[in-house]
Amino acid sequence: MIRNTSRQDKVIAHRSTSKKWLIAGITSVGMLSAVALSLDSFSQLLSAEQVISSQQLKTAKVVRGDILQDIRVEGRTLAAVSPSLYAIAPGTVTLHVKAGDAISAGQTLASLDSPELRNQLLQEEATLQRLEMDVKRQQITIKQQQLDNTQAMELAKVELEAAQSEMARAQASIEKQIISKLELEQTMVELKRAELKERHAIDSLKLSQEQLSFELQSTQLDLDRQRHLVSDLQRKVDALKLTSPLNGIVGNINVQQKQHVQRDAELMSLVDLRELEVEAYIPENLADDLGIGLAAKIQINNQYFPATLMAISPEVENGRVSGRIRFEQQPENLRQNQRVNAQIIISQKQDVLKVERGAFVETGSARTAYRVANGNAYRTSIQLGVKSIKEVEVKDGLQVGDTIVISSLSPFGQAQQVILSE
Repeated sequence: MIRNTSRQDKVIAHRSTSKKWLIAGITSVGMLSAVALSLDSFSQLLSAEQVISSQQLKTAKVVRGDILQDIRVEGRTLAAVSPSLYAIAPGTVTLHVKAGDAISAGQTLASLDSPELRNQLLQEEATLQRLEMDVKRQQITIKQQQLDNTQAMELAKVELEAAQSEMARAQASIEKQIISKLELEQTMVELKRAELKERHAIDSLKLSQEQLSFELQSTQLDLDRQRHLVSDLQRKVDALKLTSPLNGIVGNINVQQKQHVQRDAELMSLVDLRELEVEAYIPENLADDLGIGLAAKIQINNQYFPATLMAISPEVENGRVSGRIRFEQQPENLRQNQRVNAQIIISQKQDVLKVERGAFVETGSARTAYRVANGNAYRTSIQLGVKSIKEVEVKDGLQVGDTIVISSLSPFGQAQQVILSE
């Protein structure tokens, strides 16, 4: 019996083709999306001028708020009142204090021995006494002269009265023809002579009084001048004993004990620790923004004390100018030449766009920034305003919420668009 092939045949089940088309469709869409993304990334890669790692950049967001324009400088405390004592005349110095000693106002600090000045004072005092005697002698002479002039005037008056009486008798006698006309004329001449003599005596008395008064006044002026000269010399002699004009300490002593010094030689300096100021060292490029009267804060031992900028030096030394800052209220336990930090407030603005300050201000010439978006950095023109130590004002080119690169822009060159890699 011949066997058939029934055992070799197998039934093959019919497979559905819809599932295959679904898988193929999904695969195609995925491939097309990948190609599109690759083309977009490739397009961005072609448009970007370079690629920079974001790890080496520092960014910050633009926010709105208040900004304080200030500068921070170093300084040291100096005495606002620090006088020096000088020799009023050549002589030998005797010191009564040492450097660093506490002193009070009126205390004797040193003395000068100047025989030349003391001898000059004695000579001028003798001249003063002589002038005083001359004035007294002249006053006596004036009294005697006035007495003689008064006597002469009174005698002339008596003679005038006698001549008037004689004239009256002569007139009575001529009427009775007792005397001659010649005798009457002689009597009239005597009367005129007596009147003239009296008038001259009065004028002479007045003139003599004016002359004697003028001479006395001239001598009195010489006496007053000599008194002023003696007073000035006495002041210089008294100044040979040097006293303290303030309460404080002795600073530097520039002479040795019993040293002979010349006139106007500096002997010592004094320091009033109750009134200290801060000498701030301001960089030359920041000095143009400052003005006298600006508010300031002085940091001493982590405490801030209000102060005011009082003066700015016009001279530049080592690229810096010095400014004087005065405390509104003197801090306690402050020392001379103590190092401090000072904050000088230039201006303050409210409700402005601002961003954290970084190297982009200098490297971008304050006109360029790179705004970060979608993994790219785009070159943007900006305009900055007030600059403080920590923040800068953004006047144009950016909006609230924008993120920009605040680190150095040197790696960007002048690229318009840069890809930021991880």
